[in-house]
Amino acid sequence: MPRKGHDVLLKALARITDLDWQAKIVGAPLDANHAQELTDLRLSLGLGDRVTLTGQIDDAKLGALFGSATLFALATRFEGYGIVFDEALVHGLPIISCNVGAVPDTVPSGAGVLVPPDAPEAFADALRRLLSDPENRKTLAIAAQTAGHALPSWRDTAAAAAAALTATKAPAS
Repeated sequence: MPRKGHDVLLKALARITDLDWQAKIVGAPLDANHAQELTDLRLSLGLGDRVTLTGQIDDAKLGALFGSATLFALATRFEGYGIVFDEALVHGLPIISCNVGAVPDTVPSGAGVLVPPDAPEAFADALRRLLSDPENRKTLAIAAQTAGHALPSWRDTAAAAAAALTATKAPAS
């Protein structure tokens, strides 16, 4: 989807090709035209060997990607609530994203770096800093994991939702 800012991420990655990295962009191609634009942009930027557009993958493969990742990056233009940030936190991944929508409320300040939206230069600078500074990345990863472990589980969330629904149930007449 265009609002996810994958085009910005690709432009940022094209600015740091002097570093050693590989990237995987995961998600169902809900907008076929935009997915093709991203494929074309990836190739035109010379990132064909470094960036993989995986499409939608199953939970096991997603878990493996989270487990092998160094950091999580999403150059989003807007997020109401990005559950993917919680997933990254639970996996102890430092986050690079944009200071928009609910992202500042979702990503703890010590667990990531937020930059302005639609700013490939700023996003590239944040990527470069984290990829080049293992100590800083480790500090952010520890904060991410701590925040991730403090999040409620799906079972906790379901119980809270059920309790709220039960409390608002109208009395029978």
